[in-house]
Amino acid sequence: MQGSNKRIDYLDVMRSVLMMLGIVLHTAHLYNPSQVWLVYAPEHHPFFNYLIKAISTFRMPAFLVVSGFFCAMFVIRYGNAYFLRSRVKRILLPLLVCALSLNVLQAILLHHFGWITEDVTSYLLSGGWVQHLWFLLDLFIFVVLLSLAYSIAPVRQLGRYLNNAAVKWLPLPLFIALLPLYGLVLVTLNRLGLPMYHSWLGITDLYEVLYNLPFFVFGLMLYSNAGWLRQFSKLNLIYGTAVLIFLCIANYMTRQGTESIWQVLTLYSDLLIRWICVALCFSLFNLAVTRSHQYWRFLSEASYSVYLFHHVIVIGLGLLLINAGLPPLVGFCLIVSLTLALTLAIHKYLIAPNKILRLLFNGK
Repeated sequence: MQGSNKRIDYLDVMRSVLMMLGIVLHTAHLYNPSQVWLVYAPEHHPFFNYLIKAISTFRMPAFLVVSGFFCAMFVIRYGNAYFLRSRVKRILLPLLVCALSLNVLQAILLHHFGWITEDVTSYLLSGGWVQHLWFLLDLFIFVVLLSLAYSIAPVRQLGRYLNNAAVKWLPLPLFIALLPLYGLVLVTLNRLGLPMYHSWLGITDLYEVLYNLPFFVFGLMLYSNAGWLRQFSKLNLIYGTAVLIFLCIANYMTRQGTESIWQVLTLYSDLLIRWICVALCFSLFNLAVTRSHQYWRFLSEASYSVYLFHHVIVIGLGLLLINAGLPPLVGFCLIVSLTLALTLAIHKYLIAPNKILRLLFNGK
C-alpha cells in the first residue's frame, strides 16, 4: 500500500491510546457493582459497569485491526523471516518477562491481602500468570499463523486471490455487514460439538482465538487495499453514530425475545456494533491526528510500558485506596491519574534509557 505518513501516524496514535485505555478499563473494574474482578471496592456505581461495556465493545477489536495492518506492512516490507524474529522479540519476550515478574508480584500481593485463597504457585499455573497479557498471546498466535501462511506459496496466492475478489465484488459496507455472520458460524460449530470453549492450559480457548481472528485479518486487508482504508477511516461521524444508536436500540429489543431467531439477531447486532465502533474509532483518529507531534511520538513509544505495568499498579493502588471511603468517582479519577503518571515515568526514566530493560519490556 502506498500511503502518506499521516496514515501511519494516526494508526500508531490510535494503537497507543487503545493500549492506555487499559488503565481506565481496569480501574473501572474496581468500582463495578458486579464485583467480579480481582479486587473491588465496597463503594461502587452503575456508571462503571456501562463504562466497561462501552470500552470493551471497541478497544480490542480496533487494536487487533491496527495490529493486522502493521503486521501486513512489516512482513511485506522486510520479509517473513525477519518479521517472525522481530515479533518474537517484540511480543513474546515482553509477554514472558512481564508474566514472570510483574504478574508474579501481582499474585503475591493478591494472596497477601487475601484476595486469592489458593497458594501463589497454583494460582499462577492455573492461568493466573496471563491476566491482562491475554491479547498479546492471541496476537502472537495470529503472527505465527500469518508467518506460516505467508511462507506457503499456494496459501499466500489463495489469500491474495480472496482479498482481491472481496474488494472487487463486495462494497465495503456490504462486506462489513456480512462479517458478523462469522460469529453465527462459531456458535453453530459449538452446537455441533466442536470444543470451542475448552481451555488451553487455563489461558485461552478456541472460541476466543477464532472470535478475534477476523479483526486481525481485516487489518491485513486494509493494508493491501488503500481504497478500503480511506473509506473505513472516513466514516461520517454523525451518520456513523446514528447507525450505532439504531443498532443499540435494535440489540436491546432483540434481547427481550426468547426464541432462537431473536438470539441470532442479538448475536448479529452485537458483532455489527463492534465493527461500527471500530470504524468510528478509525475515523475519529484520522480526523484528530493531522500531523506528527513529539507528544504523540512519546505516547506511542511509552504505550507498551504503560500497558505492561499498569495492571499491577492499578491493583496495588486499589488495595491501598478501596477501603479509604472515597466516593467511587473520586477514587477512580485518582487511581487513573496516578497509574498513568507512574507508568509514563517508569517508561521515561527506567525502561527507555536502559538497553536491557528496553529489550525485556519493549522488545527493542
